[in-house]
Amino acid sequence: MQYNPEETLKEFGRLMADIERTIPEEYTSFIREKQTITKSGKVPEKTKWLLLLIASVTQKCPVCIARAVRHCLDAGWSKEEMIEACMVAVLVGGSSVMTYVTLVDKAIQDLQK
Repeated sequence: MQYNPEETLKEFGRLMADIERTIPEEYTSFIREKQTITKSGKVPEKTKWLLLLIASVTQKCPVCIARAVRHCLDAGWSKEEMIEACMVAVLVGGSSVMTYVTLVDKAIQDLQK
């Protein structure tokens, strides 16, 4: 399966920069909202990124998976913890979601370096 998380994130960054140039106010608002929601509150930031990983798998978003894996690794989640949590996504989303758990595994391998 072809999936390069680093290249996916780089391309996403380039595309988002174009969106930022096109609609800077809306882009800034989106980023501010994301930062507000992901920072620690009643739920620690570390846990929020694991939740975002599960949601990314359920929603079948390769870009979101790579970003969430990177943040989860930075937060100290182990491969085993991330993959186990992703099985909740399979429980919710059905067997087709298992394909995206393999992207999580690949992203962990590639981004852990």
